[in-house]
Parts: sequence; C-alpha cells; structure tokens
Amino acid sequence: MKHFIRRVSAIMLILVLTLSLCAAAAPEGESAGGPGGESAGEQGAPSDGGSPGGEGGSGGPGGPGGAGQEFGTFEEIAGSAGVIIENGEVSYAKDWDGTISGEITADSMEGAEIHAEEANAVTISLAQESDTYVIEDSEISASAGQHNNDLGYEAAFGVGVAVNTGELWIRNSHISSEGARSVPVYLFSTAQPQATSLVVIDSEITTHTDKADIWMPPFKLLAGGSRATLLMTRNNSWFINSKVTSNNWGAVSQDSVDAMTYMINSRGMATEGGYGTYLTYGMKLYASQLYGGQYGAFMCGTSLLETGTAADAMEDEEAMSKTPDYVPEEQTTVIAAPVNSIVVHTSIPGQDRIAEGHFKDAILSTRTEDLPEEVIPMAADDEFFMDPDAPFGVGSGSSYFYNRNLYGSLILVRSMNGDFTFDRTDARPSNGVLVQTVLNFDPPQGIGYAAAGEGEDLPGTAVTFLNGEYAGDILHQDYQHRMKVTVGENAVLKGAVVSGTWQGWKDLWSEETLRKALEEDGYKEVPFTAENWAQEVQDNLTRAEDAAYAETENLGAEVTVAAGGTWIVTGRSTLSSLTLEEGAVLAAPEGMTLTLYVDADASNAAGSYEGGTELTDLVAGTYENVIITAE
Repeated sequence: MKHFIRRVSAIMLILVLTLSLCAAAAPEGESAGGPGGESAGEQGAPSDGGSPGGEGGSGGPGGPGGAGQEFGTFEEIAGSAGVIIENGEVSYAKDWDGTISGEITADSMEGAEIHAEEANAVTISLAQESDTYVIEDSEISASAGQHNNDLGYEAAFGVGVAVNTGELWIRNSHISSEGARSVPVYLFSTAQPQATSLVVIDSEITTHTDKADIWMPPFKLLAGGSRATLLMTRNNSWFINSKVTSNNWGAVSQDSVDAMTYMINSRGMATEGGYGTYLTYGMKLYASQLYGGQYGAFMCGTSLLETGTAADAMEDEEAMSKTPDYVPEEQTTVIAAPVNSIVVHTSIPGQDRIAEGHFKDAILSTRTEDLPEEVIPMAADDEFFMDPDAPFGVGSGSSYFYNRNLYGSLILVRSMNGDFTFDRTDARPSNGVLVQTVLNFDPPQGIGYAAAGEGEDLPGTAVTFLNGEYAGDILHQDYQHRMKVTVGENAVLKGAVVSGTWQGWKDLWSEETLRKALEEDGYKEVPFTAENWAQEVQDNLTRAEDAAYAETENLGAEVTVAAGGTWIVTGRSTLSSLTLEEGAVLAAPEGMTLTLYVDADASNAAGSYEGGTELTDLVAGTYENVIITAE
C-alpha cells in the first residue's frame, strides 16, 4: 500500500455535546460538527441509564445504554490499558497482561507492538482537541474478557486504541481486537468536554467475535459481536486506502455523532453478519465499498449517505483535506449485502426524521455474486433466526417471518422517512424489489409508528430515478407513511409499484400465511418454543389500536413520471395517485397490454385496491386511486 508522510496541520474543531443515538440534525451539505462548523444540531433525550442511548445499547431490548456503558468511562478504560498517553506524558500500567515494544513518545509511536490480554491496549488524551497523535508502522491488539451470558458482553476490556481528546492518525498500521463487544478504535468524546477526530491511511482495522458470543441489539435482526470502529465524536473521520473489517455487527460505526465520515479507496466489511457501516449522521463514499453479511449500510432516521467516484473525491475539499497530494484510484463504488443494501430505522422518537441517500455512479446490490469471497451471506432462515434456544430472543416466529418478508430488497425503510436518488446507478435486487417500506421491528415500543391520521403530515419515503434503466418493484407496505416515486429525465423504471393497506399488512401476518411460508421453507413443524407463535407475530408487528386505520384514507404510493421519463409497468400496480407530465411515457412490456382503472376503492379496510373505472383516454395530468394491470 502507498504510504503517506505529511505535516499534520492543526485545525481547531468545534465541540458540541451529543446525548443520544440518531439525535443529530439532518445533514445539509458539509458536516455541522466538522472543521469550522457551527451548528450544534438537534439534541435527543438521554437514556434512562445515564449513558448515550445507542445502536448497541447494552441494556437489552428497550433498555438503556450505549457504547459508554459497554466499557465504562474513559478513565475506567485507561485504568485497564497498557499504555496511557495523557497531557504530554507516557505512562505504563503496572498490573497488566500483555506485551509492549517499539518507540513510544507523548505525540507518536513508530514500529510499536502492543498486545493486551483481556485488557485494553492504548488510551490517548491530549492537551487539546487540535493536537495530533500519530501511530505509524505499528501493530496493536486487545482482547475482551470471557463472554457474559447475562449481559451479552464483558465490560471494560477489549479496546485497542481509545481517544478522549485530540486527532488520531493511523498510518501503515494494523489495529485489532478479539472478543464480544470489543473494539479496535474507539473515539470517546460525546460524553466529554473535548473532541476527537480520526485519520486512517494505508492501514487495517479488524475485529473478531466467535459466533457463539453474538447477541441481538435492541432493534433486532442483527448479529452483534463487535464493531471495528466506534466513532462517538462531533468531528469528521477519514479512511483513505484502508480496510475496516468485522466478522459480525459492524465495520465503520458512528454512534451519537454529528460529523461526516469520508471513505476514499477504502472498504468497510462485516463478513459473517452485520453491516458495512452504521450512520447516525453521514458518510461520503468515494471509489470505495461497503459489504455486510446482512446489510451494506444501516442508516439511522436522520443520516446522509452519498456515493461518488475518485474524480468526485478530488472535487470535495473536505474529503481531501488530510491528504491533498493523494490522487485517488478510480474504483467502482459498491454497497452490497444479502439482506438489504440499505436499511433505515431509528431507535428514538422523532417521526419526522429523514434519511437521505444520493447514489451516483455506484452499484447497489443484494445479489450474492456481487459479494467478495470473504463475505458469508446470512440466509433468511439462518440458525441465528431459527434457533429457539438462541440468547436474547433472536429465535422467534416474528424475527424469522419479518426477515423473510424483506430479504433481498435493495432499500428497506422501517417506520421512517427516506429521500433516495438513483443517478447512473446499477441497482441489483436479488428479490426484484428496489425499495420496500415496512413497519418497524422494535416491539413493544414501536418506535417510528404513526397513529391514524399522523402520516398525512410526515415526509414518508421519496424515491427519484435519473439517468439510467432500473429494473425492480416498489413495495410500499408501511401504511402509516406516504410514498412518492418520481421517474425523472432519461430514466426508465421497469417494475410494479404496490401500495399496501392496514388490512393487507394484517393479512400478511395471518396464521394461514405464516404456516404456508414454513411449508415453502421446508419446515414441517413450528421450530419455535412459543405455542402461540402466530399470535406473537401479530402482537409484535401489528397493534390493536391500529384498527383506527380502517376508517382513514390509505397513504399509498404517489407516482410521477416526469418529462423524459419512462415507466414500463410489469405487474399489477396500485397507487394513491399517478401524475403524467407532458413528454412522459407509460407503457407495458412488449407483447402485453396496459389497462388503467381510476377512483378505485383504496380504503385501509380493503386488503388491496378494488374496483375503479377503466380509463380509455390517457392524457397528461393527475389521476387518483389508480390500478394498473399489464397482461
């Protein structure tokens, strides 16, 4: 790998306190918390446990907790570390299991080898946030303690490098960790009055957890082991010509942050389960790749994900600010994983939050052939979901059927709002679904759920297609939010758009449907411990008070085909509205006939759109409650 040596310029960064996961304000262009930024963003409520209520909350489903609770305070981490860098001094632990060698000073280490055994390796706390510490040509590792079956992790141990104050540079080095809930690189500043930032160049960051020790975070359906990077900071992070790998849970993980992560010629990968990145604020992915055994990118309710080329990176001043002399290599930008390429959720209240995705000159895929050989796809009926004796309740009827319903959809939105643009992007869904919306899987609290009538005032999900051909369906099953689909200029959409209803969602989770699914998957007997497994699914994925939806107007998909856009309808489509601009094309596949019905019964009490008046003269304009068939 190329090796960069350059002067590190001191940049004063703005400190802002973050209290809770997903609580940052919606990103608008550059990071609000990055160099020169002034916006404090929106603060969320702290969790009951007094630590950030995070994506990996250690309190279990519905409980408090965040990364800070896993390892304790920074001082507690330092108390179990072998090397402590603090305010211009280097000290070493007296009672500590591990080995230390190499040149280590108060502002850098070179050729160092530091290996911690059931302890932490290095903690860094500089005098001020603008100071830098450089780790170069070094190998650092840490291991967690014995897995705790009651909590799902071993607190306090397993941190490779923790930073409390200052900017950490990692160059031509390997930082690793081993064990449940361990983390190689941990930026620990959200609960502190100082700020941290991270620059990783020509390096590898890896973590590994035995499959027996994986657990299920509160929002479920995720194989949790350890995260390779934990970025709890208000300042930006950079990964340049580097690899970040976990075998499960996550590679590049933001948690309670208000800052951008830049990846240039780099790769984030979870090889057996988990995600390539978890975003609470934003990432710009230039000529880089995200892979996951389950998900490519897990986006919180307010976050931004942009893709681009090496040329785009060169035009992004902030992205290149740490390595201005580096010329990125042109590589294909890829976000690929078997379950979903992109999934959007939230873990705190805030129904109006929007996740933004701008996908340009990239590949988004859920096809296994687009995964590198290191990634082992987690199947829809993996033992992680099916084992009734699995810890933390993973093996249950609800998790299995929920996962089965969404497996392979390119973008999944769970009781949240999204705004996604496809521009010269190669979209490759394995199940034929480009975008799917569903109710969240966070029972019993149902975070993100909207009561009957509230959805009218919520953003919902918007999808825009530009400059290319896109094959796949839009499946809008979240009857609580609206959806808007735009087929824009020079774009061709080949697929169906289906609006779901409240009754349709309930029918999907009926005992008859679930038993049929088990039979299709080859299960002759119910493989779950709960005798009322079908009712469990109903209870977790529907709510009794939602019956009010039967009396409200359905919030279906609103489709606009703009001038210069083409929608080729490949199957029965149901829409709240259809708008055709002058110059738009609406057609059936070759050899098939298109039929439109307007003013259909689109009530939530109906399992699907019914009836309507056949339209014989199609002109530019807007039509309500539409059924389109292609036969």
